[in-house]
Order: sequence, then C-alpha cells, then structure tokens
Amino acid sequence: MTTSGHPLRILYRSHGGDNSKPRPEYYSKLLALAALLRAVADVEATVEVTFLTDGPMPAETLQVMERFGRVVALRRGGSAARSYREMLDFDQANPGPADELVWLAEDDYLYRPDALCHLLAGAAAQPGVDYFTLYGSRALDPERSRVRPAVRPDPAAQGSGVTFPVGDIHWYRAVSTTSTFGVRRRALTEDIRLLRHFPLTGGAWDSATFYGVQGYAPHSGRQLRRDLLPIGELPVARWPRSAVRGLVRIASMPLAWRRPDRRRLLMGSDPELITHMEGLGPFSHTPSRRTTAIDWAAVARETAEWGRDHGIPVVIPTPAARPSDS
Repeated sequence: MTTSGHPLRILYRSHGGDNSKPRPEYYSKLLALAALLRAVADVEATVEVTFLTDGPMPAETLQVMERFGRVVALRRGGSAARSYREMLDFDQANPGPADELVWLAEDDYLYRPDALCHLLAGAAAQPGVDYFTLYGSRALDPERSRVRPAVRPDPAAQGSGVTFPVGDIHWYRAVSTTSTFGVRRRALTEDIRLLRHFPLTGGAWDSATFYGVQGYAPHSGRQLRRDLLPIGELPVARWPRSAVRGLVRIASMPLAWRRPDRRRLLMGSDPELITHMEGLGPFSHTPSRRTTAIDWAAVARETAEWGRDHGIPVVIPTPAARPSDS
C-alpha cells in the first residue's frame, strides 16, 4: 500500500509483568510486540519507534526492542495512569514537527499488518481531524449529542450514512477509545494539559479524555454527586478518597468547555485494524460486520510466523499447553 509519506512517531508503553484478565489463547506480549513491528515494516513512510518500559522487562523482549527502536526506562511508572502521564512528558521533552502523526500504544494489542498504513492514509485524507482510533465500535451521534455525547445504536459505520471512505476503510465519528490512539503533533501539544489531567480522574479515564477533547462533559452530574456524597454507595472508610476523586473530576470539567474551533474530531476505522487482546471489560463492544469478518486468530498465527522469520521468538501456546486453572 502506498502511504502519504507523512512522518510517524510511535511511543509504545510496555510493562514487564502481566495481569489476570481473560485473554485469547494466542495472547502474549511478545506477540503484541511482533504485531506492531510487522505493521511498522509495512509502512513506506518514516517511522520512529520508542519503547517506554515500565519496570524490569523479560530479556528476550528487551533484546527485540533494542533491535528495532530506542528503549527508554520510565522512572515514575507503576500504573497505567502514571506511565501514560510520563509518556506524555517524554514526548513533550522530545518534540517533533507540527504535522507529525504520533501513535500512542499499549502493549497488549494485535495489529493487522496494514493497520499503520491505513492510519497514515486516513490521516492524510482527513486534514481537519486530529485524533484517530483503530479499535472500538462505539459511534457518536452528533445530532443527539448535547452536553454529554450520545451513542448511535449501530456499531462503527453501520447504519450511519455518514462515513469517510479511504480505500476500503470507512472512517466514522467515534465516541471514545482506549489509551492506544493516534494524534497529530500540533493537537497533542495544544491539548497536553487536558491529556495529562484526565488520568488523575480515575475510573474509565480514557473515555473521559475523549469526551473532553471533543467538547463534551466528561462526567455526569450523577457521577459527581455519587463521588462527593457516597452515602450508601461506599463504606465510610472510603468516603474521603471518593470525595477527592469527585473534586478532581470537577476540576476536569472546565478543560472540556471548549470553543467550537477547539473541539477535536475523533475518527474510528471500520473495520477495526487492531484488537485489544483481553476479555470483557469497560470497552467491550459489539463489533461491526467488517470487523467480525476478520479472523484474528489467523492474524495471530501469521504474525507469529513473521516474528520467527525476523528473529522474534513468538510462540502461540495451544490450549493443552496452557497452565490449568485448577
């Protein structure tokens, strides 16, 4: 695929440990790393990859990162919110050109090999858009959105009648996404205060972030009342922490009160070009027909084969090889 030739910077946050979330059989962080690198290899434009590591990393993973990019150890990580904020600080201390596209990535996603090519093509074709997501199907209904965003009943581009096709990808107005997304350098710099603040609000702070950048209230009045007056909701010992969270969330509201010319657009790809390798969670969604047509298990197998051909020791365990849950 021919891309626009625009530069792309990737900041890939990775934690050496793992968690107990349900995962697909093919999941591993080394597979996720190989998937990203396979997608990078498919891009004809300039790509700069920096791996931001949070805590000790497995030796084989670290060796792969050192071969394919720059490795920087985070100093104040320890949680997704802290490592995200430190990633933003690192980026601001190492600025690039205003028209640069920055891809902020977590370490548990599987990429189609053409994912980043489509990202660059979509960004080139939509110069008025600042934020891009390749994952998620919650679609914004601009006609019904007022103070808070409204979600269309159909996933992604289905049933909307308002899409922006670029090649065989249909871009649509997305409500929110995770903390894996693309952003133009200019918007990233202008929005840095908002982006650094929202991880402090707790809960689904990544959703709140994208409500805010689009000019919608990130928290409902009901949420704020429950935080400030958690009577009957939480044990008394947890009231002070809840109240502090409520105050931080109240402080986030003015950041989302944006003039019309400062409201950002978040465009999502249909089909999804990456998938989050975890089970049910706050971003569970009903994928579009285009997404369900993708055989992600086959993508995983092909990625593992690509990885082994490039000296990345990816092994996809069979169900029988997985540790017993008993």
